[in-house]
Amino acid sequence: MSPVATHSPALGPGRLCLAAAATLGLAFLVLLTAGGSVDTLTTDARHRALALGALPAAFNPGAQAPDLGVNVFLEQEVEPAKRRATLRAVKDAGATYIRQQIPWEQIEPVAKGSFVDRVIGVDTWQKFDDIMVAAEEAGLRVLLRLDTSPPWALTPGAPDGLGPPLRNEDFWDYVELVARRYRGRVAAYQVWNEPNLMIEWGQRPPDPVAYAALLRGAADRIRAADPGVPVVLAALAPTLTDDAQARTELRYLQQLYDAGARNSFDVAAVQAYGLRGGPDDPRTGSEDVTFSRASLVYEVMRRNGDGAKPVWATEAGWNAAPEALQPNPYGRVSSTLQARYTLRALERVRTEWPWLRQVYVWFFKRADDSEQGQAWYWFSLADARFQVRPVYRALVDRASGMAAP
Repeated sequence: MSPVATHSPALGPGRLCLAAAATLGLAFLVLLTAGGSVDTLTTDARHRALALGALPAAFNPGAQAPDLGVNVFLEQEVEPAKRRATLRAVKDAGATYIRQQIPWEQIEPVAKGSFVDRVIGVDTWQKFDDIMVAAEEAGLRVLLRLDTSPPWALTPGAPDGLGPPLRNEDFWDYVELVARRYRGRVAAYQVWNEPNLMIEWGQRPPDPVAYAALLRGAADRIRAADPGVPVVLAALAPTLTDDAQARTELRYLQQLYDAGARNSFDVAAVQAYGLRGGPDDPRTGSEDVTFSRASLVYEVMRRNGDGAKPVWATEAGWNAAPEALQPNPYGRVSSTLQARYTLRALERVRTEWPWLRQVYVWFFKRADDSEQGQAWYWFSLADARFQVRPVYRALVDRASGMAAP
């Protein structure tokens, strides 16, 4: 999850009709009776007001729910017991998938073909082997995210390891190593993350042609090493910014198709964040980034004859940072609304978006709480000590059949 350059629209006076006002009044009364805070009440009322302007959507109450996944950072946990505790908690929340990164810079940190941790001197594969075993023990399927570049593979003077390598062949060799090592044990491989942002592309302007080439070779290696396992397109960050800092995900995806990338991925990916709106916010224009924006990505696919291909939301959620934590580029809702909106989003996907097959909540927890001062930390379902938030409890209730969206 990277900062998304957007702005918050104002809801102008006179926008609400009498029926809308009555609906909002009823919602306010219901929430007040349920013990909701004023902050929760006013935010929810504003989001409901925006949703009232939506056109009726195709509705299929009998549709199958999307598969639920959760993003995890198991490679950061030093203790194997905590990895297993995380996976048990994720499973209890009703998830059948996890999304786990295997950073190239952690596999070959100092030189090509060298698999020794430069700090503690152990085999760099060791913790990832344990993660795969632990996921299998927990009955969870794994979406592996493959990205980053070690220093030796980067252009001299590269500012960080988030950029593509100097030689694509080195990245493809790493991808093949992963696919061969875990052949038959991986649900899918995702190649890179948010390349439409400069900060996720080595502080260089987004380059869809370059990413298409990187993806094409990676897909070829994966399909040869682990046949039949889906290759997932890098999730594109939802953004309205269209300059050297970022390219809108819609324009970037079209340029990927123009570059011939259609046959290089089996699944498209979106980042389905609600940010400053609720799960039913219908806006998809230039006002703001909303949860509904995912549907625009699918429309680009349809226009390119790719509408039969599934879409996965590899990150999704709402931010519940403390109000005093500023700046917060992700918007903010209360922890109560974070829980309610997450359930409602899953229900909306089920009944309205049959093309969106999997939703991965962002994210379970970090290994420690040192990042509490950063807004993105507050998407989490739990803190480092496994103290869970309302959104996690809501997912557990949903899994047990006790929750309603």
